Amino acid sequence: MIDCMILGDEIADSIRQFRPECELKTQANTTTERWVRENGVKFAAKTVIISLGSYDAPSQSLNNEALAALARLRAGIKADQVFWLLPTRAEPADAMRALAQLYKDHLMVIEEKQRNLIHPTERGAETLARESKRQGKADWTRQSWPKQSPALIPG
Repeated sequence: MIDCMILGDEIADSIRQFRPECELKTQANTTTERWVRENGVKFAAKTVIISLGSYDAPSQSLNNEALAALARLRAGIKADQVFWLLPTRAEPADAMRALAQLYKDHLMVIEEKQRNLIHPTERGAETLARESKRQGKADWTRQSWPKQSPALIPG
């Protein structure tokens, strides 16, 4: 099994400089629907990092086509850990949070952003890479959103 995969838009590209063992499958400036249509939904790795949603319409909800595609993607992933790199907009982020809770996945928030308020700074990318090395499932019984990712439980 592959050790690590990074899936999604170019926002996650910066993580790879600090996680060179990760295979990269990203497209710049792409919507969730387009990414899933062009890349499929079946992936397997010990760790998967997903960065999608930033280029979707701001009115996304868990019931629309883009996030239905994201739900299909998540259902097709086999991994020990999955990390969601949350987009800046609240609606896609809230929907991703719901998917992460369903699968006991991890959430990652870009705390240090470039001037465009979307892409991480180099230090921000390093922090995300470090966060993506955590082990175990997320403990969703202790809500800590939006300040930090949920605490972990073993296993």
